Amino acid sequence: YVSNEDAIRLERYKTIINDILYARRGDVEKHAFIKEKDNGVLCGTGCLRVRITTSEVEPEFISFFLNREETRKWLVTHAVGTNMPNLNTDILSGIPIAYPLLEEQRKIVQVLNSLDEKIALNNAVNDNLEQQMHLIFENMMAKAATHKLSGEYTIAQNLATVVTGKEDANFSVPNGKYKFFTCSNTPLLCDEYVFDSSSILIAGNGDFNVKHYSGKFNAYQRTYILTPDKKYFGLLYLASLYRINSFKSRSSGSIVKFITKSDVENIPVFIPNDMFYLQELNKLIYLQEQNKLENELLVNLRDWLLPMLMNGQATISD
Repeated sequence: YVSNEDAIRLERYKTIINDILYARRGDVEKHAFIKEKDNGVLCGTGCLRVRITTSEVEPEFISFFLNREETRKWLVTHAVGTNMPNLNTDILSGIPIAYPLLEEQRKIVQVLNSLDEKIALNNAVNDNLEQQMHLIFENMMAKAATHKLSGEYTIAQNLATVVTGKEDANFSVPNGKYKFFTCSNTPLLCDEYVFDSSSILIAGNGDFNVKHYSGKFNAYQRTYILTPDKKYFGLLYLASLYRINSFKSRSSGSIVKFITKSDVENIPVFIPNDMFYLQELNKLIYLQEQNKLENELLVNLRDWLLPMLMNGQATISD
């Protein structure tokens, strides 16, 4: 963020609607597409800006075109540098672009946007479901602390098997069939699965994030996988999340850089006698899982449609 004075001074760095931004170095395949007119985004010296200057193309069509696998591979191939790929204006100016008539471009954008909007809606719904789960869990724990809710305390190892993944980071592949969970917040992909379950995944180092997933997947060797009886799935996820967040706050500024298996096995879990809490948490977490699955299918459909529409192998009727 910059001050108003700096924003005025840096007027020439402002972005406008339909600008496309790339990082100069690092993850050069991805770009940002500016959809807001008054967006307040500045393009700093670490970024490169693409601005459409012809009326023959729909800017958002170009954004989708740049997301094609062929174009992303082209960028990686033409990037310069040894240790880290770098882009420059000459490279971006040389990207080969093919496009149909303007009306066809707009139809393609409309179809692909409808998929992206549904994906965004599912993500927003999942954020809301997450908030509901937190409210239920916090209410449950507050009642337990004041003896207004009966139950018993136990630890994670009494509710779930706790194991670590076996693979190293190089196990991932760009277009794999299964999720590959590492210590990153965003899972990668791989071609082989080991787990087929509803599990909680805890990053053993990095930012110690906690995720949940139902389905076939594999995991990095510093990722802990907790697989409980399904009735405890939502409860153990919330208990793990709050415990790991507490662990992070306590270790802030210390030399603690990783979570041990003992830390995970001894996560405290309160099991209420009133099964309403378990049922509600499970209902919400499985709704999240359904939305995640739908998004995976939508992303696959979008990525399949993208080259088909671009190459004219698929057409859109009125």
